Amino acid sequence: MGEVTKRDDAHDVVVIGGGPAGAATATFLQRQGHRCVVLERAEFPRYSIGESLIPHSYGTLARLGLLEKLQASHFTPKFSVRFVSPGGAESRPFFFSETIEGEASQTWQVERSEFDQMCLEHAAAEGVEIRSDTMVDRVVFDGDRAVGVRVRTGGVTGEIGARVVVDASGRATKIGNQLELRQPIPTLRKTSIWSYYKGGARGEGLDAGETTILLLPEKSWAWYIPLPDDIVSVGIVGAPDVVFADTSSPEDAFANAIAASDPLSARLADASMVAPVRGGSGVLAYRNTQTVGDGWAMVGDARAFLDPIYSSGVFLALESAEQAAASIHDGLLAGDVSAAALGTFENRLNDGVGVISKLIHAFYDPQFSFEGFLARHPDQRRALIDCLVGDVFKDMRSFVSALETMTA
Repeated sequence: MGEVTKRDDAHDVVVIGGGPAGAATATFLQRQGHRCVVLERAEFPRYSIGESLIPHSYGTLARLGLLEKLQASHFTPKFSVRFVSPGGAESRPFFFSETIEGEASQTWQVERSEFDQMCLEHAAAEGVEIRSDTMVDRVVFDGDRAVGVRVRTGGVTGEIGARVVVDASGRATKIGNQLELRQPIPTLRKTSIWSYYKGGARGEGLDAGETTILLLPEKSWAWYIPLPDDIVSVGIVGAPDVVFADTSSPEDAFANAIAASDPLSARLADASMVAPVRGGSGVLAYRNTQTVGDGWAMVGDARAFLDPIYSSGVFLALESAEQAAASIHDGLLAGDVSAAALGTFENRLNDGVGVISKLIHAFYDPQFSFEGFLARHPDQRRALIDCLVGDVFKDMRSFVSALETMTA
């Protein structure tokens, strides 16, 4: 048994997890005068998936102070997304500049190990205390109120007290699992497998950095994301019984999916796989029945994960971080860390996430296609692009109603 240390009560906010959601939450709160510590179980840089940003991350990245670093980086500029049918018919690109003016219409395809380290180092430069190689065993409660965390660093255990605990632990969903709040989303029962190639085909000019979504049989699909250094990220997403229809091996399932798609095979004809196949170990989607409580709040994937189809993961991590930080700041100033005070951001956030969820469910609906939707509702093209770029925190009722005419 490891050595037990005394309780550390020197912080206003403890953030569990040093990914983009945790780093951003801590950065915003530290700037406002709150003493923040981020507890990260890994040593950075560390691998993570979710490489494609969407444009409405721009505002949060600007307010964090990260834009100059991204603009000076070697990350691939991204201006659009394109969909490809199983037979190879390509949609007209959805250029983000159709609805966004100026440089905010560009975003990036990032290597997450570098991007996440950039975010965490930026938090440290803003004064956030970072403790790596630190495992949070559990959140400590006084009655129903979170008052800190129990941690292990090497062989040493101890408690860190705080007025607010922010769960940014990603898919580990620390509070969700501890309080038994995490639940699957039965209507989004998908899995994914992925790898990396060198030398895959790319478009030219503005198309060189686009995200390409290639549609596969039985409402499965593939992502094709151009990264720096001539690397492309390629992933397969679908129902487990579709992805693993003929084999239990992720490697064989991945190879089978690529071989069955002429458009994807063509893009990889001159490419070489440079990494092992990852993923395939479980279902992607989940949610928590409660995401804010007395003394605690969840941000990013610790709140929920829906689906990778529209690359909304990092966007929602940053957006939820900024919105939650504003509510936490107000609560700390008022001396009120109740669920009601810390959760004032939730209605707005959940409304926007709900729009993205509607479009995700539409994508998997057998009756839905983007071509058919735009043929029937040409006036909704701008709203569709708004959803693809993350501009969903506004009145989207007309768009949602149009989606409902195309789905079961």
